[in-house]
Amino acid sequence: MADMVITIAGAVFLAGIVMGAIIIVCVGIRQEERDFVRTGLVSMTRRAPGPFSGGARSLTGLYVGQRTDLEPAAVRYRDRAI
Repeated sequence: MADMVITIAGAVFLAGIVMGAIIIVCVGIRQEERDFVRTGLVSMTRRAPGPFSGGARSLTGLYVGQRTDLEPAAVRYRDRAI
């Protein structure tokens, strides 16, 4: 009897984790779509428009990497300052 209760509790716990991940992805995708409709820009080329979108990108493995070969704009124009 105790084994069955532990198994059911584990199944409910795992189902909660899966449902939480699905909800985060769904809300994140909705935010990405809303941002695309509003701005007309593809948001996968920029930072995530919100925390749910960032979570959805993390869960699905899609994210925008920051380029490390570029120097910041302030450094680029430092020599031109008068």
